[in-house]
Amino acid sequence: MAEDRFELLFHILQSEQSILSRADQKAYTLLSVLGVFMVFFIAYYRLMMVNLFIVGMLSIYFAAAGFTIYNLIRTIMPRFRSRPPAEGSDAPPDPTFFGGIRQYKSADAYYDFMSSIKASDERSLRFLSGQIYALAQINWTKNLHLRRGMFSFFVAITAELLMVLSTFIVMGLEQVGR
Repeated sequence: MAEDRFELLFHILQSEQSILSRADQKAYTLLSVLGVFMVFFIAYYRLMMVNLFIVGMLSIYFAAAGFTIYNLIRTIMPRFRSRPPAEGSDAPPDPTFFGGIRQYKSADAYYDFMSSIKASDERSLRFLSGQIYALAQINWTKNLHLRRGMFSFFVAITAELLMVLSTFIVMGLEQVGR
């Protein structure tokens, strides 16, 4: 019976870790694509005719691109505030993340703690459940910033394409008027 519970928890833990890495990959990809579009923007910027529409779109573009970069960086490196341990709590450092692992005095102290968790099914289940909960919190934050970043990415790209399109329309109308 305990093996089934462990298998389920390991499956959920693996799923949460997979979601975590996919969010990071999407953020890296969007940052790269935004960079490519920014290079295109720089190439076409010198051709743009300054008018009220371009100035408005330029403002939207820079605001959306900045918001995109901010949110995608927050996806890759989410910020969490750690809660101080409760009064009288002797909670050990987190043994699954590098920041917590390095807080153990030695490799033997880390081994002893991990052995104590493994000694009891109840402690093992509680430990795995805590890790799943922590990863779910991280995933929720990462995906919130990823969604915001994706929305602002599409706003920025739309503004950029509208500026380029309007420039070519104006240039075309000038050619026809000659």
